[in-house]
Amino acid sequence: DEPVKDEDPCQGLKSYLSSPFLKLQECARTVAKAVIACKIELDEDEFVNKINPGLMEAVFAWCKGAKFVEVQQLTGTFEGTTIRTLRRLEELVRQLATAAKAIGNHELQSKFEKGSELMKRDIVFCSSLYL
Repeated sequence: DEPVKDEDPCQGLKSYLSSPFLKLQECARTVAKAVIACKIELDEDEFVNKINPGLMEAVFAWCKGAKFVEVQQLTGTFEGTTIRTLRRLEELVRQLATAAKAIGNHELQSKFEKGSELMKRDIVFCSSLYL
């Protein structure tokens, strides 16, 4: 038997991040239902519960202009993991901007592009840490 997870995923999140996280879970549930409607096998609850809010506070601080050392203090991860996560997230946001453009939603495209600009700065996006 697997242990039952009855932990609240919002536990430990700052209050201002709880609502966006719940909205993200709601969106993930909508995606899962669409996937299931397309006859692709998927466990909806498992899909939604895979979303980990662990670095939300750190990413939010980074986008607000915090220094990397300050952001790193908000995580329980190694520096390389934080950098890799921010880079992957920025790549995802750029792809979402491209998708928004492809469907003609210029307002959404603009929002994603702004998010990408907020993330893409400083040491995280240096081509090499050996300068």
